[in-house]
Amino acid sequence: PSPFAGDRRLGLGCRSPPLVVCTSGTMPFLPGVVGEEEAAAQGPKTISVAVVQMSGAPLARLHPGLKNTIQDLTTAISRKAGVENVPLLLSYGNRVLDPRTTVEEAGLVDGAVLVAIRYPELFVAAAYDDGIVRLWSTETGRCDREYNSNRGAVLTVDISPNGMLMVTGCMDGTANLWSVTTGKHEQIFFGHKGPVVSVACSPDGTKLATGSFDRNAQLWDMVTAESIRMLPGHRGTVTSVCFSPDGNTLGTGSEDGTAKLWRVDVKDPLGELTLHGHRGVVTSLVFSSSGMQVATGSVDMTAIVWNVKDGACLQMVRGHKQGITSVALSPDGATLATASQDSMAILWDVQSGQLRAGLKG
Repeated sequence: PSPFAGDRRLGLGCRSPPLVVCTSGTMPFLPGVVGEEEAAAQGPKTISVAVVQMSGAPLARLHPGLKNTIQDLTTAISRKAGVENVPLLLSYGNRVLDPRTTVEEAGLVDGAVLVAIRYPELFVAAAYDDGIVRLWSTETGRCDREYNSNRGAVLTVDISPNGMLMVTGCMDGTANLWSVTTGKHEQIFFGHKGPVVSVACSPDGTKLATGSFDRNAQLWDMVTAESIRMLPGHRGTVTSVCFSPDGNTLGTGSEDGTAKLWRVDVKDPLGELTLHGHRGVVTSLVFSSSGMQVATGSVDMTAIVWNVKDGACLQMVRGHKQGITSVALSPDGATLATASQDSMAILWDVQSGQLRAGLKG
């Protein structure tokens, strides 16, 4: 799938920002991608562009012409790095550059700093009680970047669909927006009266949802950090938030044992649907790829698959010996995965409710 469409890859509380390609030395030059002396001779038709690793370490300096494509730049870097068979992308600011666009169309200016990244590669963003989020590469096992807002323990983290932005929820009641590639702190979201324990980015990357100890969920504009609306109604901590694939519905799970479905763009309270069925804290919530079903997991050791349209229980599964901490649905919606405090992960057939496989951790 195209990375420009907002690819999502399965991970425990993470999305997939790409891996930096590390290389050094003189970069090869393609037509229109020139060296220092040639750049001086050609005058204003070329610009100077720095290419760095995600850590910020210098990688190369290129002098493309305005009509060069981004693909020209990535090809030069790929050849030097010896990874010509692996898709290489460049990011500028908080967006991945389309390789088909020209340097001019991409809005690059003299002195622009690009980050060289490889696609695809999984990273895990891990939140710690020391207030630092660490980004770990699943390929190297290395921590590639740390993010520290000095706002107390970080309780939750999510990465935007395009992998360029990361949101953290903190003990001090704020949510914080970060650039994954540069480490820059972009925005802070004030509004909750208790620790923020769940966050989720909308599929189009324009909205943020947060859940808090204050029993409320909130919708935010990710660009301006302004609150769009408060979503009251739960009688306990909002432990989980998740957008439907089309971004039109928000699901929330709570300490009160219920889940709720909210119409994102409708302020009428009738846009809220409450799902009753669990007898303990709802710890996890996820939509199917079709958006027609939603699955919830609970400390009551059960998981339930619901019909989004009317809130009907389609299937309940039980088999874990301790509370369920996470749930996921396969792309076709036929298989439900559950993870539990009993150190087991189980795959279930959604239609029959039968156990397909158990995985001991």
